Parts: sequence; structure tokens; C-alpha cells
Amino acid sequence: MYMETIQPVKRNKLTESIVTVLLTNIKNGTLPPGSKLPPERELMKKLGVGRSTLREAVQSLALMGILEVKPGDGTFVRAISKEEIIGPHIFVPIVDAQSMADFFEARLLIEPHIAVLASKRKTEDDIKAIEETLFKAKQNISNGHEVDHWAGQFHLQIAKASKNIVCVRFLEAILSFLVGRRESAEHNKNFLQWEYESHESIFKAIKQGDETRAYKTMEQHINAVLQWYKQLDVV
Repeated sequence: MYMETIQPVKRNKLTESIVTVLLTNIKNGTLPPGSKLPPERELMKKLGVGRSTLREAVQSLALMGILEVKPGDGTFVRAISKEEIIGPHIFVPIVDAQSMADFFEARLLIEPHIAVLASKRKTEDDIKAIEETLFKAKQNISNGHEVDHWAGQFHLQIAKASKNIVCVRFLEAILSFLVGRRESAEHNKNFLQWEYESHESIFKAIKQGDETRAYKTMEQHINAVLQWYKQLDVV
């Protein structure tokens, strides 16, 4: 039976567990490229988890480029090779202040440089894609709607604008570490408004081709997010 190998998840870290289960089914061919995931309610029942947890796992796999969410149509497995699938070993536990600091230190080592590359190499399509993400985020924040992890999408789009596949893979992996850990931040209106404005500043620098400002705004953004997370007890 389709997806019959999926069993209810019993481990504490539910989001990571669901990602692992879905990746396993994709790798073993139970969910082949182009296939559509079962309805959300069916998956929730099979996995024994709630809607928000399942959506976090799906969003994580979408950020990794493995799933594609088509509003109104469903979620599909993208046509990629098994070698391109990032395995569950990427989930380094963020369990305390030190591991969170390590996570952000890694981001600081590369993301400002990604912003510089994006400011040099972006195309009109890149600019339009990022503008659309910012527009939707602004609308959702203003209306008090769910923000759907738009921040991760924003950073990934910048990586894609860098035209460096290693940078893209890095962002796909590292942003997955935060899946399921941003809930307190994503329900804080002050944080969401600040985050939007900070991302907008990064985007303007990249759009204008200002490499120095792109580097500095990204660096300042990452440092500030870490402080927000400490304040909001995201760890």
C-alpha cells in the first residue's frame, strides 16, 4: 500500500524524525520523483503528529530542494537524484546556548560573502523572486497571518542569486537546523517586523549592487537575530 512503510513517530524531536522518515521513503522509491505526497490529514494520522509539526518538516524539505509545495495542488517530490538528497545526518542538535552560538558562527563565516556574490551576479529573475517573497511576508505580517518560514526562503533565494551551487547547498542544509525551533520568534510581532525590515535592507543593498553594504547588512542581521533568539529563548 502507498506509504505503508510510514509508522507513527515516537522520538522527541518530531520534526527531524518526520524529515528522516520522508527522506527514507524518497530514497527507497516509495515516494518517487514527481509523486504527490498523501493529503495532509492522512500523513498526520500515519505519523501520529499535529499539523504544525508536519508542515515544519515539509517546509524543511522544500528549503532543501527535495519537495515542492504547489498551493492549491499539493506537495510533490522534485525530480532530483538520490545523490542530491541531503541525509538526516545534517541535523546537528541545537540544544543549548553554545550550540546555537556555533550555528550562527557558521552562518557568519559564509552568508555575508554570499550576499556579496549575489550583489554581483543577481539577475532580474532573482530580484523579482526576492521582491515577491518580501511582498508576501509584509502582507502576512500586517494581516497577522502565518508567515510560513519565509525568512529561510529569503536567505535561500540570495544564495541562488550568488550562482554558486555550494552556497545553495550550504544554505539548504544549515537553515534546516532551525526548523521547529522558531515558533516563539514567529509569534512575536516585534521580531517579525524587525526581521522584515532587516531583510529589506539586505535586499536593497543587493539590488543596488552595493557589495560593501550587502556584506555589512547581512553580518549585522545575523548577529542581531542571535540576540533576538536569546531574548526569546528560541534554543
